[in-house]
Amino acid sequence: MNSTPNANRKHVAIFGKTNAGKSSLINSICGQEIAIVSKIAGTTTDPVFKAMELISIGPVLFIDTAGLDDKSEVGKLRIKKTKEMMKRTDFALYVMDVNN
Repeated sequence: MNSTPNANRKHVAIFGKTNAGKSSLINSICGQEIAIVSKIAGTTTDPVFKAMELISIGPVLFIDTAGLDDKSEVGKLRIKKTKEMMKRTDFALYVMDVNN
């Protein structure tokens, strides 16, 4: 199953506001440091991908995305890329900060 092309995998994307914990979640799920985690808002600029095998599902592609609430000029580009990932998503996880 490791040779399964990404296009043939179920796409599991992680969405949410900036600094909600999306990158921390993907790192935890994968058991690796796939995405950079920082207290600085907007650290994730481009989608981060990790192909894995889940016993109950089979081949999946996890996608970490930028925050959906970035108001900066560059943030508009980040949000555009994130929305593009929504079109490729088979299963979406929405992460919320407990303080929001």
